[in-house]
Amino acid sequence: MSLTDHTSTRPTWTMRVIGWTIALLIIVPLAYKTLFRQKATQRAECLEQASSSQRATSPASTVNKYAACELGNVKSAGASVAGGAGIVATGSIGPVEVARCQYAGLWAATRGQTVYMVTLEATGRFIAEPSQNTPADATTITGAWSVAGNKMVWAYDNGPVWPPDVNPISADRSDAFTLSEVNGSTTRYTLVERLPGSLCK
Repeated sequence: MSLTDHTSTRPTWTMRVIGWTIALLIIVPLAYKTLFRQKATQRAECLEQASSSQRATSPASTVNKYAACELGNVKSAGASVAGGAGIVATGSIGPVEVARCQYAGLWAATRGQTVYMVTLEATGRFIAEPSQNTPADATTITGAWSVAGNKMVWAYDNGPVWPPDVNPISADRSDAFTLSEVNGSTTRYTLVERLPGSLCK
């Protein structure tokens, strides 16, 4: 190959590299947007399906279906729940149950000066009992809970089943976390005792 042949191909390769770079800069964001849009659509369809089947079901079913949609596990959203405990009928432990295990325990939940003692069972049940500076008419609250990514999901025994109460989680330590409430306030949870139960072993 002569020197003139070698130098004449250099601009061609440079143009190809520039062309491929421009193409990738266009294609990659479009592919990401398409994938993101597809996941958002799938999640919305999952939540719509869950809401339409929630009219007469339990709090446990509500939080598990919501968590399954948030985690992208659409098949789990339609799975039957055994005994309201949040375990899929096969008895296997899925991602929803695994996520709950890190929060299973007795917690002191503080909002302002008010403190409730909240038991988060690994099975997905919770009990919140008035402890300090609560109103005179405060009562024990029960229901089901779950974890969906960085959100904690609640459904109450005495209240509407759908939609669940969804609170973003800010965790700064393994023994404490903060929930952002729907009304803009925050509740600080401080661990009193771990209560994982047999499900988390």
